Amino acid sequence: MWQFFADHPWVTVFSVIAAGSLLGLARLGPIRLGAAGVLFVGLLVGALDPDIGPAVPAGVSVLGLALYVYTVGLESGPAFFRELKPELAVMAGAVVALVVTAMVVGLLGNRVFGISGPYLAGGFAGIGTTTPGLAAAQAASADPAQPAVGYAIGYPLAVVITILFVAGLAAVRSWPGRRDPGEDLPHRLETVTVAVRTTTDWAHVPGAAQGRVLASVVQRAGGEPEVAHGVGRLAPGDRVVVVGGPEQVRAAVAVLGDLADEHLLDRRDRIDYRRVLLTNPDLAGRTVADLALADRFGALVSRVRRGDRELLAQDGLRLQLDDRVRVVMPRERSDEVSRYLGDTEAKVSEVSAISLGIGLALGFLIGIPSLTLGSATLSLGTAAGPLLMAMLLGWLRRTGPLVWTLPTRANLTLRQIGLLLFLACVGLTSGYAFRQNAFSLFGLKLLVVLLISALLSYALMVLAARLLGQSRPRTMGLLAGYVGNPAITAYANTRSSDARVNTGYSTLFALAILVKIVCIQLIVGL
Repeated sequence: MWQFFADHPWVTVFSVIAAGSLLGLARLGPIRLGAAGVLFVGLLVGALDPDIGPAVPAGVSVLGLALYVYTVGLESGPAFFRELKPELAVMAGAVVALVVTAMVVGLLGNRVFGISGPYLAGGFAGIGTTTPGLAAAQAASADPAQPAVGYAIGYPLAVVITILFVAGLAAVRSWPGRRDPGEDLPHRLETVTVAVRTTTDWAHVPGAAQGRVLASVVQRAGGEPEVAHGVGRLAPGDRVVVVGGPEQVRAAVAVLGDLADEHLLDRRDRIDYRRVLLTNPDLAGRTVADLALADRFGALVSRVRRGDRELLAQDGLRLQLDDRVRVVMPRERSDEVSRYLGDTEAKVSEVSAISLGIGLALGFLIGIPSLTLGSATLSLGTAAGPLLMAMLLGWLRRTGPLVWTLPTRANLTLRQIGLLLFLACVGLTSGYAFRQNAFSLFGLKLLVVLLISALLSYALMVLAARLLGQSRPRTMGLLAGYVGNPAITAYANTRSSDARVNTGYSTLFALAILVKIVCIQLIVGL
């Protein structure tokens, strides 16, 4: 009856992706499986008949994984290297917590319960919700189905426990965060027109010197609105458009005067403003200052929308393809500005096959060398190799004419396709082994080991963040990045609107994956 799935593997793979994605949409309280639903449906289908798994097309999972980790690396690389120095202590704490967890998983599981290394390695990947880690465990194991069994047991456990940890952190009110007193970026932006009542130098406005608020349009008393280049001294009767986070804008208004009755941006006879899509590849990787819009067109960038994030246009902010740049400009120069930045919708999802091909080839190359330590063989492999290379290339952003980064929409699309293909193949090829092992005394033993290890691991990470003086919102983000599941980040953002949740996630996400891959290969050798 089930032979149809084995005889028509491509129908099976994409049916699993469709059904698993539907399952991933279902919400159980605050928990949503997301892409992991594909894994569990794949396990279910693969468990129906032992011939289904071997029929899955070879190499599809490797391609899917490579696309996933490469696109993740391109996005997370800049944040990782930016936070490397200021967050080095936190990163070291996360590494220690992961190594201790790996030791507990290995010693408790192997010495006490007699569970073999591949199952434990997959379980460690599961409580770390790291798909690349699962791939590394499978590559290092004689039977790739064994790590998948552990992963499938550990994954839902990790999501539930981590969300409970985040909920507990959100409920804590006494959390000083002595070394992390404020947000590095506002979580949303406001634009207001201020009627100036007090003579003030713009440089003395709170946050102006640090680039946390900026002026986009100014109208001198009795004059016409103009783009705010070099605002200088503001006098009573002047009006100025202020852009920044809510708290920063309120502080600026308190110093300058009062909110004006008329918003200057509502007048578009002389000054125009619009969001322009950055699709000019020559400008990708450049900073806002590098655009030189003031010198070229008398224009000014006030904010940048990247995906779902709204960013204040500080001079040092690096731009990437698919950014929507909000430009304030003389009305007669608006068409010139649009042509300069690109503003071509058709290019939003274009991918440079040259840079993508070179980047992936280099990633696979650095994944080839291996090092043997006792019974364990360590290598970056097809998971960590492309990830590490993408982090470096994402940090570089461009090399001469080659732009390494991808437009945001293209990046997310490739990432989703890669992850779904990988999880579907893993589920199908491991389903029969999961059926034989998970629902047994052996499966219960493995569940106990992973439960103890997960509680210890997350507690160590939270403790390290607290001892290192991190704020409560950043600790929530650090825990989400440490575990590595975007569903946890989304839940943390519902409990705190602080931007430090997302920056904490970015700080540890890629690093945690790399450390987990190394630990997983050591566990397999037990």
